Amino acid sequence: MTDAMRMACLVVQGVCACGCAYGCLCGGLTDLMRMLRRSAAVLAGLMRSKASGQKAGDSRHLRAEVMRDMPLFLDIVTLGVSAGLSFDSSLDLYCDRYQTPLANLVSQAMLSWRLGTCGRAEALEELARRVDTPALMRFASTVSEALAFGTPLADALSRQAQVIRDEQRAQVEEEIERVPVKMLIPLGTLIVPAMLLAILGPLLGPALQMA
Repeated sequence: MTDAMRMACLVVQGVCACGCAYGCLCGGLTDLMRMLRRSAAVLAGLMRSKASGQKAGDSRHLRAEVMRDMPLFLDIVTLGVSAGLSFDSSLDLYCDRYQTPLANLVSQAMLSWRLGTCGRAEALEELARRVDTPALMRFASTVSEALAFGTPLADALSRQAQVIRDEQRAQVEEEIERVPVKMLIPLGTLIVPAMLLAILGPLLGPALQMA
């Protein structure tokens, strides 16, 4: 075999080896890209689940804070309306003196209808839907009806504040009634066995020694 033929064989072998290496490399890169895409999809799913859980937790926390502030909010608005202030001025009276989540939400709603982007009723209904609290929904409905038909707003808000306080008192009473039931678990699993050991231990010790 001549040198030219040997050189040609070596070139062919090199090309074949390079082709095999390139094929293996491409296959490895394809598998790697597939694994990366799968990992990215899993990570995105976990992040979406975490974000949705955090959002749900924030919504529950916001509803709890709004319900806690609602009676005072209604009392101040009722006081302002009874003193001769307009409804908007009564809302300003609350928002200027309290830095609460409810005050921030009401301020945003007031800004929307003062800028003319929506009406007062629409802004209050949107606020109620955003927080998803029945008390705010009743407040929006009461205010819209009172301002539309000219019915006394102060009396309606005062009754609503009393209803919310009654509901909160009922919830507290229910929690108090559940406390004895919740105490049965540690009482039956921890306290009662310890008391039995403390009482029966001195009696069983001599009996076991005699046996």
